[in-house]
Amino acid sequence: MNYKVVPMTAALIAILVFSRLVLAAGNDVADGKRYFVKYCASCHGINGDGHGPVAAELSKPPTNLRLLGEKYGMPLPAARLASLVDGRSAVRAHGSREMPVWGEKLYQLGEGERGDTGVSEAIGKIVAYLNTIQDRRTAAR
Repeated sequence: MNYKVVPMTAALIAILVFSRLVLAAGNDVADGKRYFVKYCASCHGINGDGHGPVAAELSKPPTNLRLLGEKYGMPLPAARLASLVDGRSAVRAHGSREMPVWGEKLYQLGEGERGDTGVSEAIGKIVAYLNTIQDRRTAAR
């Protein structure tokens, strides 16, 4: 057996596995952006700055999502943010909860075709996208 082939083969396998992970992460961000534009941008703005077309109609201004890293650190805590989005945790600033409980909404809008897994994946992809739009000047904690 040629012992030079074994390390090269192992390295090739590692590169292929890593590249698939990177592609999957890239797909999560792209999918997250699509979900964000479809479900979140009307209030939070297309850039996540809180200045969406509906924002002026709300009793409390939407959060500037570009500053979440300043509050929570980087990378953003996916489980914590998911619980805020899907409704498991109340958001004090929403008062009477003007922000829809997206766990239920996404389920109704078809993301729940695969049950809770589909809803969780959609929210996870939104959080992956939010990681990419953070103001890095303030989120460098």
